[in-house]
Formats: sequence, structure tokens, C-alpha cells
Amino acid sequence: MSTSIRSTVLLCPFHATALASRLAGSPAVWRLIGNRPSHRLWHVGGPRASVAVKVAGGENPALALVRESAALDAMPAGTMRPLGSGANLRPAAPVAWQITPWAGLTTWEALRPLREGAEEGREQALAAAVATCRTVGHLHAAGWTHGNLEPHHVVHPTDRGPARLLSCTWATRADKPTSAGYDGGLVHLLSPELAAELERSRGSAVLVDRSSEVYTLAAGLWWAATGGWPLAYHAYRKAGFDPNTQSRSRLQRAIASGDVPITAPASYGCPEFLAPLAAAMSFVPTRRPTAHQLADWLNNSIPSRRYGDS
Repeated sequence: MSTSIRSTVLLCPFHATALASRLAGSPAVWRLIGNRPSHRLWHVGGPRASVAVKVAGGENPALALVRESAALDAMPAGTMRPLGSGANLRPAAPVAWQITPWAGLTTWEALRPLREGAEEGREQALAAAVATCRTVGHLHAAGWTHGNLEPHHVVHPTDRGPARLLSCTWATRADKPTSAGYDGGLVHLLSPELAAELERSRGSAVLVDRSSEVYTLAAGLWWAATGGWPLAYHAYRKAGFDPNTQSRSRLQRAIASGDVPITAPASYGCPEFLAPLAAAMSFVPTRRPTAHQLADWLNNSIPSRRYGDS
């Protein structure tokens, strides 16, 4: 076990350390890549495999990780199956851990060439966007929603397999409400109707439907492709509304109002990619495509390039 594990306040439990080291093989090299007071994330690599070890400490973080492990076990194909998980929820020191296979680039990382206006890697970026939509489409077709979609929560395995979903704490069947305390994830990616429902619920359970999640999917891809938020906050009430200084509640109310327009695709250097995303973020839910349809729209946005037809 590496010294970096012991140098953090939140230690990696013995059973998680032993299992991760056994899965990776000897010598197992531990690298701390996420370090927050309530969460630690390690990459463990060895001759047999590479795995991710996530540890959460404190009552709410530990319970959330337990809930995520249960969701990953129950969800259909397209998620990252845990290789092991455990928890000790005693009041004195609640802690939970989870081990999953190590995956490749996130969608955020894969779309870097679009954000930076680079030609090299552009086709792979577009393919990753289509693959992201396909994976969400398969999840929706199986009757589930993710609940916290963003480009950092989708990974693309190095073996060219289908994209996989991470951070599934709030995943649920599409006809069932979320657990209480659900906040919708990244506020800038919320659909207007979900933002309004969250305002009304004030911490109670809400229902996340597939149309609302397609809006979030499109908004997240826009963010990953441009580095900017898809909504034109500067046009909101023309009063210098700065999204960087507003509280979450005020941002949520602004989004729920439907008065914040979508930024024009021509404002960025990849308008042919952004146009389908803007259409998928229609403020009228019935006008939005399914996730599979959005994949087709992106596929067809540049006729000379076609990806992810499976």
C-alpha cells in the first residue's frame, strides 16, 4: 500500500486496499487522483489490471456511495460494474468504498479538440459525442435515467468498447422518483421544467424523465465542446446577470423561467456540431429528440463523417 493512502485524512479501508492490490497484481502502484475532505479516489495499476478505488467518509457521502454501488449493480448494461464495494456506517466514523475497472477518457477530455479549435483529434471527439448519446439512449431504452449526466460522468474505454456511465448515485428507473435530497446535478445543465420542479420540491423527491435528461445530455455536450454554458445568461433580463456570482437557487429560478435564451451556435467555431444540440435543448419537451435520435442528428450534422451506427 502506498504512503499516499496513509497521508490523507480519509484512509482506504483494509478490505478495499487488499482487493484492489489483488486485482491489479503485484507490484500494484497506487496514485491518488482525487482528494477532497469527504472523498478520495485512487488509480491502482498493476500487471493484471487497472482499477479505480473510491472512498467516501461522513454520513451523507458514505450513504451516497452505498446507494451508487447498489444502483450500478441493478442498472442495465452501459454502466461501470463494481468489482467490489463495502461500508461501515457506524455513527462514529461512517465510511464506504467502491472499486471499479479503470476506464479511458471522459467525454469532457475527449471533446477537448472541439473546445480548443484543433483539427487533430476532431473526428475522434465527434465520435465520442455520438457514443455518449448512444450509451444514454440504451439506458433510457432499458427504462432508467441517470440523474446526474455531465461530460465528466461518461467514459470511453481504451478497448473501443461502448461508453460507460459513472457517478450513478441518483440513477433510478424512469417511472420512479429520486431519493430525497436530489438537487439535479450541475445547475447549468438543468432543463427548465426540472429546474422548476426542483424549486417546488425543496429537497423532496422528484421525477426525472427521459426528455429532461436529453436536454441535460445536449447541454453537457455543448459545455464540453465549447467550454461555455449553453444558455446566454448575458441576455437574461438584460441586467448584467453573471452566472459566476449567482447563488444556485437564483440560477435555478432563472433557468426555470425559460427566459434565458440558448446561445447561438454560430458564436463558436463548431456550429454544425452545436446546431443539433441547440435543437435538443428546446424549451418544449415534446420537441426534443430521444438520446438515440440526438446521436443520429450529430452523426448527420457533418455528412462526410459517420460514427457509432451500432
